Amino acid sequence: MTPPSAVAVDAGQTEIKAALTDERGPRTARAPGVRRLGLDIGPDDVAAALLAAVAGLGPLPDPRPPMGVGLSGFEAAGDADLRRVHAILVEALGLDHLAIASDGLTSLFGALGASDGAVVAAGTGTVVLARRDDAYAKVDGWGSLLGDGGSGFAIGRAGLDSALRHADGRHGSAALLEAAALRFGPLPGLPQAIYASATPNRAVASFAADVAATARAGDERALAIVEHAARELARSACAALGRLFAPNERAVVSYAGHVFDDGPVLIEPFTQEVADSRPGTSVIVPEGDSLDGAAFLAEHASSLRPEPGILWNAG
Repeated sequence: MTPPSAVAVDAGQTEIKAALTDERGPRTARAPGVRRLGLDIGPDDVAAALLAAVAGLGPLPDPRPPMGVGLSGFEAAGDADLRRVHAILVEALGLDHLAIASDGLTSLFGALGASDGAVVAAGTGTVVLARRDDAYAKVDGWGSLLGDGGSGFAIGRAGLDSALRHADGRHGSAALLEAAALRFGPLPGLPQAIYASATPNRAVASFAADVAATARAGDERALAIVEHAARELARSACAALGRLFAPNERAVVSYAGHVFDDGPVLIEPFTQEVADSRPGTSVIVPEGDSLDGAAFLAEHASSLRPEPGILWNAG
């Protein structure tokens, strides 16, 4: 896809990425991720995290370009929260046009553009979004305590469980215990290193990459964890499609998020599960990433219908 002509922000739980292309050329910036809105995280915290990422782009051009934000944890945000985030960003950046949406929507736009279908966005968390014309269907995105099947957190959590089972003599994986010790330090301090982390969910999710590497090296327990995650992601994709498309109707699925960076060890069983569950449904390589999707959101927001839990409009 072409570089974004708007300010594009992909606000994940692990990392926030921002991008802009103007007369100075393409620019990108990164900042620490944004935690889900909750008792200890308010809209001012979210806005501050987003502003930190945008600040890395340097001065914005005049007139200000439109801005699109794909926000992880959008589903947990109420109207008052989003209105506050919107007001802070508009005032701080001098914006005329700002759209805020689920990172599932920006992942869908990045992967499929204006086409219908579904996208599985799997990073620290998981959300699946399907679209058909003006209708949407969302699956998962419930957070690590209640859902996020197949997510980086889920893979990392299962990998750490297997590692500690081996330490206990409960039939876990010696290879995963070795990988966990390399990342977090050896026992007995390994668990405390995670619990004492400023963001334990991100710490756990970071281990997903080690689980995938261990799977690629041939460890059976690690491979089973990754394949289970792939099936969970595929089932969520098919569930979302099933709410908008007839069972035998042709459809497409794409993907986004660092979980899919694991490559064939995850993508192959994901593709096979989609084929088994919905014959005729194709898994396609994404056209672009979630930053492309955030730029698409910024540029087309005026023509998109607001949808609770998916797309918010200040109007």
